[in-house]
Amino acid sequence: MSELNFTHSNGNKVKLTTPDTLSANKTFKLPGADGSSEDILKTDGSGALSFKTVEVDQWFLNQNATAGNVPGTYWTRKLKIGTGMTVSQDAAGQWAFPSTGIWKINFTACFRPMADDNVYFDIFITKDSYSTTNWYARAKGSGHDTNNNQAKSGSNCVLFDVENISTHGFYFNCGSHGSGSYTMGSSHTNSNNTAMHTTVLFERMGDT
Repeated sequence: MSELNFTHSNGNKVKLTTPDTLSANKTFKLPGADGSSEDILKTDGSGALSFKTVEVDQWFLNQNATAGNVPGTYWTRKLKIGTGMTVSQDAAGQWAFPSTGIWKINFTACFRPMADDNVYFDIFITKDSYSTTNWYARAKGSGHDTNNNQAKSGSNCVLFDVENISTHGFYFNCGSHGSGSYTMGSSHTNSNNTAMHTTVLFERMGDT
């Protein structure tokens, strides 16, 4: 078994060695430049190695939301790895991705429906400059109760192929909220002890 030794100035060594069994010759091509902080090393399956950016970002609704688009100011970040998402701080609440690739959007929404109301929490995904009328995919969470003010929850998950970060994005939208219904938020913003009711988690899964 062959070994490649790297000797430190103090005499200690770092060794690279062949695997225990090897059925054929293998060549691994190193990337030509270092990656960014927290990147991981990946392979294309043919021996070419490169660095992959890890992106995980969690947000929670910081106040109750009713019908219509959920304003960007209604969201607070809990924790992230990588660059993270951005949301416009206005009534539209337009979400943008930091990079292209396949992204998973996973949300859980909590509701307080008024009597006999079926409330919705939707993702409107767009590929044409955030048009809410021309969405091409959607995920829905809903809650319904015949009694007034009974807490309910709903969740959903969708994969989104972000081909262009300038135009590929989405909105959150609350629908069919009666006068007494709302999607539950939380005003507790202590990062170590947050009672998060409605949350969303973004993960970059890989390249197209």
